[in-house]
Amino acid sequence: MELITPSVEISESFFEALEKGYVDKSRGKITTDKDINIIKNDFSAFVRTFDDLEASADLIALPNGDKVERLPSITRWIWDEGFSGSISLRWQKGTTDLPYYCLGHIGYEVVEWKRDKGLATFALKSMCETAQSMKMPFVEVVTDIENKKSQRVIEKSNGRLIETFTKPKHLDQTLSNRYRIFL
Repeated sequence: MELITPSVEISESFFEALEKGYVDKSRGKITTDKDINIIKNDFSAFVRTFDDLEASADLIALPNGDKVERLPSITRWIWDEGFSGSISLRWQKGTTDLPYYCLGHIGYEVVEWKRDKGLATFALKSMCETAQSMKMPFVEVVTDIENKKSQRVIEKSNGRLIETFTKPKHLDQTLSNRYRIFL
């Protein structure tokens, strides 16, 4: 198991996961057949947004249609004998604060058919090491209150519950937990 930089050479495994129904929640939408064809036709442009240290890619459209500034970010694929999910780190330069539309520094998702193998725990600990190398004092991770598996992953990475809150309207107003992991 490892975190790898997405590339054309390993993209087929990613497309197989999309076709099986994988939803990368960090990217904000279900990928349709039309989206898969667009990504396949210009995969290089698609993966260029995965390491956007200067937040230079296009604005992000929220579910309500509002367009907001992109944050600097790093995205890696979780790899275990093929594409197994993704994890991303987001931040604002010079502060640990995040804008209202980004609830946590790290977001991750493991494909359904590879869950319960320790992949999310491995990925989160690895991405925390990346954040630490960037001199971040901590990261925050948010999960829905009923997602007990994700809560265990965060706690295994030394996450401490700092609040239970209702997500903003543009994120479905679900009850969630915010954890802080000190690096």
